[in-house]
Amino acid sequence: MSYRSILAVYSGEADGRASLAMAVGLQRAWNLHVTGLAWHGLNTLQRHWRGVLPRDIEDMLAERDADTVSEIRDRFMTALRERGDPSRAAFLEIAGNGSLSLAETARGFDLVVMGRRSSETGLEHFSARPDVVALRSGRPVMVTPPNHPEGPLPQRVVIGWDGKRNAARAILDALPFLIAADEVLLLSIGKAPPERKGAEILNLLKHHGVKARQEIRAEGRGNIGRQILDASQELGAGMLVIGAYEHSKFHEDLLGGVTNLLLEQAHLPVLMSH
Repeated sequence: MSYRSILAVYSGEADGRASLAMAVGLQRAWNLHVTGLAWHGLNTLQRHWRGVLPRDIEDMLAERDADTVSEIRDRFMTALRERGDPSRAAFLEIAGNGSLSLAETARGFDLVVMGRRSSETGLEHFSARPDVVALRSGRPVMVTPPNHPEGPLPQRVVIGWDGKRNAARAILDALPFLIAADEVLLLSIGKAPPERKGAEILNLLKHHGVKARQEIRAEGRGNIGRQILDASQELGAGMLVIGAYEHSKFHEDLLGGVTNLLLEQAHLPVLMSH
């Protein structure tokens, strides 16, 4: 299994540069096709005052968005010319009112690469939520932390393993990374899944040539997501693989669950699937 086509989604300045660097690095490593995407919804004024804004204000806002898209496109193509292969690249713009049109587009790719949702003033409507894209698209989403440097493929990958469906799905979606890694760690925090489930996954990975072992740690204090991140850092992981929203998204948004914390605080790229 290998990726052939990925979608690199702009998501703010720091996050957008990091996800672009990741996408270019993946193109170099795997000679794949990369499509850059500038997605934007309505800005704050348009959302709250649509239909009553003066025409000249509407035109000014549209022109500003067009300039932003042009800058994103230029930055994308410059990065491909300098460090990648522009002949295996394309660029799209999607203007939509929510994340659904982005999710529909994402279904046409093997992997989506994007940053966290940006809160930069004036650019909020250019930044979609990666968790929503993963939920609605059915595609794995790689979330890069701000200012993450361009580099080689991660040599040590940690999988957040609870024995459940979404984690199992994430493992298959991440296989190209797992096969390329020197070591893969199946990390369980607290009560480990039944031994048979871990053994079955390790056996599956072995069939794919993945060098993997299980790492079980006692549950400490605080959010499980924080403990996963701390363990990943201690283990020297270059990437984390998780199944997103084993509980409902509403439940996690309400209570501040594992997925939310991992996306907001991760110091390393996180590949998530649902």
